[in-house]
Amino acid sequence: MIKGLEWKKISELVDIFNNIRVPLSSKERENLNKMFPYYGAQGIVDYVDDFLFDGEYLLVAEDGENLRSNNQNICNLVKGKFWVNNHAHILKANDDNITKYLFYNFNRIKFDSYVTGSAQPKLNKENLLNIKTCVHSKVDQQKITSVLSALDDKIELNNRINSELEAMAKLLYEYWFVQFDFPYDLRQSKPADETSKPQDIKPYKSSGGKMIWNKDLNREIPEGWGSGVASNLFDFNPSLGIPKGAGAKYLDMHSIPQSGFMTLEPQIKEFAGGVKFQNGDVVVARITPCLENGKTALITQLEENEIGFGSTEFIVIRGKSSQLSGFASFLARSESFRNFAISNMTGTSGRKRVDANTLKNYSLPIPDDMILSKFEGITAEIFNTQTNNVKQNQELSSLRDWLLPMLMNGQISVMDAEERVSEELGMVAEGERGRYEKK
Repeated sequence: MIKGLEWKKISELVDIFNNIRVPLSSKERENLNKMFPYYGAQGIVDYVDDFLFDGEYLLVAEDGENLRSNNQNICNLVKGKFWVNNHAHILKANDDNITKYLFYNFNRIKFDSYVTGSAQPKLNKENLLNIKTCVHSKVDQQKITSVLSALDDKIELNNRINSELEAMAKLLYEYWFVQFDFPYDLRQSKPADETSKPQDIKPYKSSGGKMIWNKDLNREIPEGWGSGVASNLFDFNPSLGIPKGAGAKYLDMHSIPQSGFMTLEPQIKEFAGGVKFQNGDVVVARITPCLENGKTALITQLEENEIGFGSTEFIVIRGKSSQLSGFASFLARSESFRNFAISNMTGTSGRKRVDANTLKNYSLPIPDDMILSKFEGITAEIFNTQTNNVKQNQELSSLRDWLLPMLMNGQISVMDAEERVSEELGMVAEGERGRYEKK
């Protein structure tokens, strides 16, 4: 045993609160004031109007199938007010330990070997509490938590920035292309540009901009806009070439987010088939339930002109004559486009798909070129910042994942770990300053 470490059962480290958890049916969760997260085994599944817990707790998945999956969060750190169903154990460090330290510690445990039952495999309470793990003194727990938290705090900040940037861009898309309140120069009677004076720029429709009835769309659209289908603006599954057997960056379905646009880091894989894409392309899942769950992404983590590939269950969308990454991204996540795609799925139950040729025929207003160009300029800056933040997080996560077992096993001192983290965060800050100065 390494000095300063001690083997203990989980029952000696935590208090458990399973007796307080209460599952709610989907009908019971139908409330208007959805303020508090409702947690299941792997994270938030809904929001409700009341809470059971308030504070910092650990949620450990109970369902055996989840514990045996490599792509699931087994142990989650939860803060604030929340509700929990009966699919997760609720733990909190006792007075001799620190909850966040135990979060780091427990995520190294292979819980699947403690699962029992065949028909409904479970990690029951008794088995969980009898698991042994090697822990530090409370003083050292605090030091280790501080080191690892410095990385996690930066990762969390980057994620929060990305969410806020996306919300801003989505709001802009809604204003300009759904409500038709794009910036309009009333004095010059044209979309606002660099010659427009601030006092003359107003939102088009709400300021009385002329709307014309379009019989093809069966709705009013701004004067000067056209109507058409998605294939007027976009190519679907554009032709690209990767030699069979060549190594290329690959994205599977798990790599594509259900919200947001940033993918996980691509992996290198031999090409044997699948859709191909480049930076700036948008990919949409075409199969149930991934389409209904919102699997959509913007490709940003390839090199210039590099070709990557992904699942055959993706549809790739690319602007025809110009880069339309921003417009394509938010169109693909729009309620209208998604409802059209879902309502046109075909196939047997559980294996339904939408075809790319179907999406080509999605009807939409064709915006003014100047408005599209302006929107692309704004969203390009946003996507560039988000991509840099994602790459930062990948580097920070790699360092954290390397440090975690080293610290837990006593193979690296806290002082040395602090130095590594300080150096990494310093390099991140320097890179951010460099990007800011270029702007």
